[in-house]
Amino acid sequence: MESTLTEQQREDVWEALSDAFIDNEVHYEFIARRIAGIPKAELQEIFFNEVAPQCGPNLLATIPPIWAGFDKESLAKCIRDMLQNNRRSRWARIRHRITVALFRRRFRRVWERIEFEWARKAQHTGS
Repeated sequence: MESTLTEQQREDVWEALSDAFIDNEVHYEFIARRIAGIPKAELQEIFFNEVAPQCGPNLLATIPPIWAGFDKESLAKCIRDMLQNNRRSRWARIRHRITVALFRRRFRRVWERIEFEWARKAQHTGS
């Protein structure tokens, strides 16, 4: 899938979607406002293939360490490193695919909530 986003926009999307993985009340409407106007298919791809592998383990921890929000710069670096590692290593790609498959199932409801609010936002703005 060809991305329609600039580097800065992509980092903003990473930061917005990462809010779904904090150990606190998630404000899906706020996330939807921040990602409005971005194609749903691209958002879903970013959510499961880029953000969930980095942020999902926070919610799987016995005591999640991140409850207020992920640091944007650290998150961007981790995601970029992961993507680069996936390009270089066959085993990293295999591990990544397995992780993504598991997280698609585990975080399906989280994505559905984001998708619902995104659609509501699009409907209200006429997008």
